[in-house]
Amino acid sequence: MGSSAFAEAFAEALAGRGVSLSWLHRRLVERGHPVSPAALSYWRSGRSQPERGTSRDALVEIERLLWVPPGTLVSRLGPSRRPGPRPAERTLREMFTENPGMEQALATLGFEGLYDELIEQVRHITADVDAEGCIGQTRLQTVMQARRDGARRTPVIITADDRGQVPTFVPIAGCSMGRMTVGQGGVHAIELILERALAKGELHPYELLVDLAAPDDDTTLDHYAARRLSELMLWVRFHPDHLPAHVERYAITGDHEESEKLELGDGTSAMVMARGFGPGILGIRWGW
Repeated sequence: MGSSAFAEAFAEALAGRGVSLSWLHRRLVERGHPVSPAALSYWRSGRSQPERGTSRDALVEIERLLWVPPGTLVSRLGPSRRPGPRPAERTLREMFTENPGMEQALATLGFEGLYDELIEQVRHITADVDAEGCIGQTRLQTVMQARRDGARRTPVIITADDRGQVPTFVPIAGCSMGRMTVGQGGVHAIELILERALAKGELHPYELLVDLAAPDDDTTLDHYAARRLSELMLWVRFHPDHLPAHVERYAITGDHEESEKLELGDGTSAMVMARGFGPGILGIRWGW
């Protein structure tokens, strides 16, 4: 019995209870089990499973929250996957297998993969949390590097939320948005075009605003780096009238998650930065 059996049981339990991963994440944080939304998503998809003692403890609480008999999920766990390849270190073919619509959407825009012309080197993500505890938009500042002469295009892949809605991208500087297509499974691919063609090895920045389809009350901001980034920074700015009770940084590489508490002090924002990071997930999470 492997992780696929656990993933199926976990997905069935979520569907049976009629709740989302965001709901489950919030309930776990309230009960002292701050498992990240990304880790929960990995468990549901079968890309990884609970490995550490703290994750196993959280799994017992998940069984209670999802109203399934004790042992329903724990008994479905397969052997540890730690000695094997890290889930984050996936090949493009594996990503296509998981998301059949991705290859189709990319091909429609004339891309074979995610990094045909440009490779991301730096990503800064800024999110403002309003007085209601919601994020309405995020700001992306990115530096791309050309893989060949004349490089100018790169794809942006997004999937619809549980309401079938997708965010809107508003170019601020250094780029424009081209064609968009929708593949199987609600995978959206958008053509991002830099303001000029680059020479091989040349760097170029761009800035985007990402307007969410609806305000998001999730208490996490993170980024999955599919490949190594020279620099990754996340900055969450809270409304001064609605500051969180606790904030922490977390990073997931393979099945390993590490976290540490962040102090706002007299400030109203939290920031994490990592150099030479990836593959993996870097994030900030908070609670009210």
